[in-house]
Amino acid sequence: MNKTFFAPAPAGLDAEQLAARQQREHDSNNAIATLMSNGPAPSPEALALMQRHVDGELTIEQVITLTDEMLLARYSGKAASGQIAEAAQ
Repeated sequence: MNKTFFAPAPAGLDAEQLAARQQREHDSNNAIATLMSNGPAPSPEALALMQRHVDGELTIEQVITLTDEMLLARYSGKAASGQIAEAAQ
């Protein structure tokens, strides 16, 4: 059985919904495996966003936008602090 990073499908999905979810899960697992072949595992926050994509709550475009926003918020302050420290020297 293949490794998955995602929770199982909820009960009650019809065949079409289940097939679409399985495709999103397959694509997302492949993307994560590719990422991990060259670097660390995604953060828990990134995995939570991908879970929402697999569950059909978000499109992949929305996940990308939210991930970009999350990373900018996380690292823009650190970059600015580093620049201020360098300018002070």
